[in-house]
Amino acid sequence: MSLSVCLIVKNEERVLGRCLSAAVQFADELIVVDTGSTDRSTEIAREYTDLVFSEPWQNSFARARNFAASKAGCDHVMWLDADDVPDPDGIRKLLELRDRLTPETDAVFMTYRNYGFLTDLGLRDRIHRRELACRWEGDIHEAIRIDSTWNIMLCPEITIIHKKEYINEPERNMQIFDKVRDSGRLSGSYMRSYYCRELALRDDPRAPEAWHDFLMTDPPAAQVQYALVFMTEMLLRQKEYEKCRQLISISVDRYGVPLSAFLCYQLGLAAEGLGEAGEAQRQYRKATGIPPDITKFMLEFTGYDNYLPCLKLCALAYDEGKTEESEAWNSRAGRAWPEGRAWRINRERYFSPPLPPERHPLVSVIMPVRNAEEFLAEAVSSILEQSWRNLELIIVDDGSTDAGCDVIRGFSDPRIRLLKNERRPGISAAANMAVTESRGEYIALMGADDVSLPDRLEAQLTFLENNREIMILGTSSQGIEREGKVIARSAAIPGSPEHFQAKLLLENLEFCNSSTMIRKSFMVDNRLSYREDYFVMQDYRFFMEASKLGAISCLADIHHRYRVHDGQISERSRLTDPAERAGIYNRIRCDSLRMSGVSLGREDELLLGQLLPEDELPVWNRKERQQLTALFTGIREKLAAGSFPAIRELDALLFSILNH
Repeated sequence: MSLSVCLIVKNEERVLGRCLSAAVQFADELIVVDTGSTDRSTEIAREYTDLVFSEPWQNSFARARNFAASKAGCDHVMWLDADDVPDPDGIRKLLELRDRLTPETDAVFMTYRNYGFLTDLGLRDRIHRRELACRWEGDIHEAIRIDSTWNIMLCPEITIIHKKEYINEPERNMQIFDKVRDSGRLSGSYMRSYYCRELALRDDPRAPEAWHDFLMTDPPAAQVQYALVFMTEMLLRQKEYEKCRQLISISVDRYGVPLSAFLCYQLGLAAEGLGEAGEAQRQYRKATGIPPDITKFMLEFTGYDNYLPCLKLCALAYDEGKTEESEAWNSRAGRAWPEGRAWRINRERYFSPPLPPERHPLVSVIMPVRNAEEFLAEAVSSILEQSWRNLELIIVDDGSTDAGCDVIRGFSDPRIRLLKNERRPGISAAANMAVTESRGEYIALMGADDVSLPDRLEAQLTFLENNREIMILGTSSQGIEREGKVIARSAAIPGSPEHFQAKLLLENLEFCNSSTMIRKSFMVDNRLSYREDYFVMQDYRFFMEASKLGAISCLADIHHRYRVHDGQISERSRLTDPAERAGIYNRIRCDSLRMSGVSLGREDELLLGQLLPEDELPVWNRKERQQLTALFTGIREKLAAGSFPAIRELDALLFSILNH
């Protein structure tokens, strides 16, 4: 059987290429209908197909879908959104599925999920026989009415991921619903369930009345369950805990909604809000025993059967003084989602034993300084005021021409040691000098314009003492402006050593160099130092090389602030031009691959540097995307053949890059 793939698009230049580059591999024909783009969407579409049509937008998704399907010439028709993409193994499975289609196959259901771990998923009809593919109904949240006599194929093993990067028109859905309502066409349980959803998402006071009108249509259980998800979340946000419980009870008892892990979790939240800790624990425990089942529930959620209720049970047990039980629930949450932030914060705050009195290691904080007079006093003070007192602060002046040294001499703390880097100026030489002069068991890096929060050293030291396999430890950070106002926060940085092992094959670390603590013995035993031939990228080179020799991790809690100001940019420009910096960045990356057993030819090295720059990823054209995909495939195959230990994390990284 042949397969047409249809898309309707409007201003999707940032994501359209990744969708079409996947679809072209399993589609016999690609049909793209543009509904009024003002960007490069149509040009990108024509790189992949000649079947690009324009159709004025008429405030109806059903009309646009039907127009696209009417252009299809194959036996079966599949729909995709521009921000959809198959999961990493999806293309192979879709090719196999195409060979299994028969003239009698009326519709094929696949798993549809939003991108991420804590997200929703469900079964959606993705493929229809061509004769049935033009039956879309509904101006918004359009659907094809499924007949009970149809021959349905269920393929939950095939997952299409909805990877939204931005919202084109935030109020579009509600505007369409208002027009449908005003024209008297808001009828039937299906549309009313989605209307409840839109109102509840906005905490609209009309939501309770819409819910009542929806129930008056005698809706099927699946549609009640769908609307109930959003109604309960709204009520919990409004602290209407008893109303939330009543809504769930009525839906289960009167309309036959199955009790999912998500609903048990909501009942637990409602019980907590009412001060019923025992009932909350009962509901959370019940949630952990109901695995997701998209064949049973119209809308399912990942994480509500393990990660989230385990975190709640951890907190409730901790409040009752049941430390061992609390830690067990926290560990279970970590097994459910190793990259999650919350369970790692719990581990760092509550389950890392304090250091015994006889264990009081010296920490050497090293701070290379060059013309940082404006921020130096704050940076130095943030170290001297640390809760961990057994430290030395080694400041290396790297040829400053300002009054920075006078600022340092203004401190009378004997823990400060001021050195001059006179013979071989440069940040690498300054850092290496400080490490050589250090006496501590641990080396903590610190920027002269950054701020360490008071518990930074103690938190890192405690973690490293309790996790002896970790050699280098960073922390999450906040960005601050010149005056100290917080302007940015680091995203949830994964903490597994395998993640950083994979990450440093192709990219720099997510956490700041100046938030790092390192075991000095690790540096000495492996003769690790900052390479002067990689200036302005010496940190990246250091961590890349270190990742081949020992484990790197990162604290989830924020213990550090990095300052963003014009002086950094001017200093970077003084040291190197952008092209030279890009060349050094790519050289480190190629060194990393070579050290892991993957040697690229000169042409591939240049291609990697062109398509994968240090800063924001570009929007690739079709040829570039194919080149990068082929390059990644070759790298992955060689690493897998060499038993690279972080292959799962590498797969996640490559998928994320190719589908940015």
